[in-house]
Amino acid sequence: MENYLNNYDTLTKKIVYTFGVGDGGIGDLTKFFMHLLNICIKYNIKIHYLLSGATIENYLALKYPKMYISQQDISNNIINIDNITEIEHIESDIFYIVTPYIFYSSFSFDTIYSLQDVFCFSEEVVRNANRIFPDNANLSYIVLHLRLGDKHLETDPQFIHVIWDERPYNEYSIFNFIERYYNKNIVFFCDNRSYKLRIKNKYDKIIITDCEIGHTSLLNTTDMQILNTVSEFYLMTQAQHIFIASYSGFPIMAGKFKNIPVNTID
Repeated sequence: MENYLNNYDTLTKKIVYTFGVGDGGIGDLTKFFMHLLNICIKYNIKIHYLLSGATIENYLALKYPKMYISQQDISNNIINIDNITEIEHIESDIFYIVTPYIFYSSFSFDTIYSLQDVFCFSEEVVRNANRIFPDNANLSYIVLHLRLGDKHLETDPQFIHVIWDERPYNEYSIFNFIERYYNKNIVFFCDNRSYKLRIKNKYDKIIITDCEIGHTSLLNTTDMQILNTVSEFYLMTQAQHIFIASYSGFPIMAGKFKNIPVNTID
């Protein structure tokens, strides 16, 4: 990475990563950028992140501003890449546009290294994290994350892209996990507030955040919901260990931020 950054300004082959509202959540945004970055390092290609004006760009930023590019800077010499195999054959002085969709068939979490080398959180995120979880700086804690899926998002269904998205999980495994680790500080995150409160009512010692979150990929998600969601992602990056009760890229990428262990519960 250090050599790549040292040579970055001299690279003539250019790829522009585009990720707009509707392309996915924080997990997708970070994992596909990191995947593309690895490819660009391999083939000595200058990576750019296209600024879209999305709210999340105010809260989760690249550590290297020179990687950003605006639409007006790429108005000429543009080619869209439709297949990942095209990347190694690109030519100099052309802006090649890449969307996350071309990586679906080739992506592996095993290729992702520490996100903190590339991304950083805004000061507003850290302040807000302290607001929604005031004791986070003084506690050592583990995280339990459950993603129920878009079908169970507490928002207007007309804005949900994949209304049938429902993640399988075993509730008894959640109960068993909590009871097994009840002597630890367990912070429980879930994309459905009602379910989160139900678990809190059953196990009062469980810690939950006091905020309203929203999927960053939906057009009706408010700026405050996005801030809260990024703040929860930040809080997960500060945990000792992350445990997941259903599949989601969100907790996996939070673990990748500082290489915190991530495991699926039994």
